[in-house]
Amino acid sequence: MILEAMYNGEFYPCETVVPTSPEYRRAVIACEKLMEQLSQRLSKEDYELVQELRAQTAIAQCEESESHFKYGFSAGLMFSRKPMNKCSRRKKNG
Repeated sequence: MILEAMYNGEFYPCETVVPTSPEYRRAVIACEKLMEQLSQRLSKEDYELVQELRAQTAIAQCEESESHFKYGFSAGLMFSRKPMNKCSRRKKNG
């Protein structure tokens, strides 16, 4: 159960969730092929720059994904609180 995993510190969605769509898989394969072509065409120094660019892009994408996750999770909690508040008010008034 997710709640147990969260409580036990075993919940790592950023490490365990991998997209399974065909588009994702095609993009990964295309990136691998492009990197192989670049490694053959560029000088060692230029290829290292490309690798650093990929590393920095990955960091930026992870930060962006984390922000989206936090916002979405918070929005979900806010939406679920409204019906709960209405239910508790009805119980108090009823």
